[in-house]
Amino acid sequence: MPVRPVRPLRLAFAGFGNVARRFAELLGGPYGRILRRAGVSVRVTAIATGHHGLAVDARGLPLTRALALVREGHSLAPLHRGKPVASTRALIATAPYDVLLELSPLEPLTGEPATAHVAAALRRGLHVVTANKGPVAHAAGRLKALARRHRVRFLHEGAVMDGFPIFNLAERCLRGVEFRGFGGVLNSTTTRILSRMEAGVPFDVALAEAQAAGVAEADPAFDLDGWDAAVKTCALANALMGATLRPAEVERVSVREITAQAVDKATLEGKRWRLVARAGRDGRRVWARVAPEELPLGDLLVSDGADGVLVLDTDLMGEVGLVESAGGVDQTAYAVLSDLLEVAGGGGGRPS
Repeated sequence: MPVRPVRPLRLAFAGFGNVARRFAELLGGPYGRILRRAGVSVRVTAIATGHHGLAVDARGLPLTRALALVREGHSLAPLHRGKPVASTRALIATAPYDVLLELSPLEPLTGEPATAHVAAALRRGLHVVTANKGPVAHAAGRLKALARRHRVRFLHEGAVMDGFPIFNLAERCLRGVEFRGFGGVLNSTTTRILSRMEAGVPFDVALAEAQAAGVAEADPAFDLDGWDAAVKTCALANALMGATLRPAEVERVSVREITAQAVDKATLEGKRWRLVARAGRDGRRVWARVAPEELPLGDLLVSDGADGVLVLDTDLMGEVGLVESAGGVDQTAYAVLSDLLEVAGGGGGRPS
């Protein structure tokens, strides 16, 4: 059997949080082997962080040392080689790389600075892989057009439901299908809280449990008031339905409106409350809403133990249901890998 030629593929990280660090850890093991089998030899040439500085080295940065420095709270500056780089945007504009991994924290109201990071790399004629919902929710159409213009890829499989292949499924397996709408339970924090309330636990106690488990943030408003689900709803509607929705345009109702009495009543009637994200078409307009709904037990959206559920409404295939359990950092890191494999298999690795 002929040996497949291996070509170099240089990566730059914009953001080096949990997902980025997990991806970097696995790049030295199974991810690296998988990518080599796909025909690319990966090296990381740039890392920009929010709290630990940045580093660029065209020869390749030592990932093990970079991870150790960040874990210990130190700066990446000792790893930098070459001219000083003042900011993440300067790194994206000047560093030598072939694929930008945009993994910075989400800013739900504007999608920035992640959207600007993505656009800057695409304008350089470089591929972008992101797990950040912001650019997809706020600028999917514009960024995809920019990628087409420069003949590169803008991929975002990790933006919704961790590593579950929603966007790849739509692009490759449901070709020619029109997405008429969808319904989903996309926020695991609210599902956990409502499930605990069904067991008789007061709302405040269920919230405190979620915070202690690291599922909910110290300020849980982003989850409870529907912003997280609204951003994901926009990402799905914009990417699958060609919408141009922004999170602020999505109607939102908070789960704080659900009382213990309402939960008890639903339980007695064989129903469950869930925070449901929905989108559909009204003529040419795409509408979207995030609100608690009382659902019968047989509804797919009431899937016990599921971190995420999505039901797509299509013209040719009817309803297609997707259920994810135990989503997390590893699954999102895998989504980054799957997008990189797409770049590798589609002529990726173009020199900057």
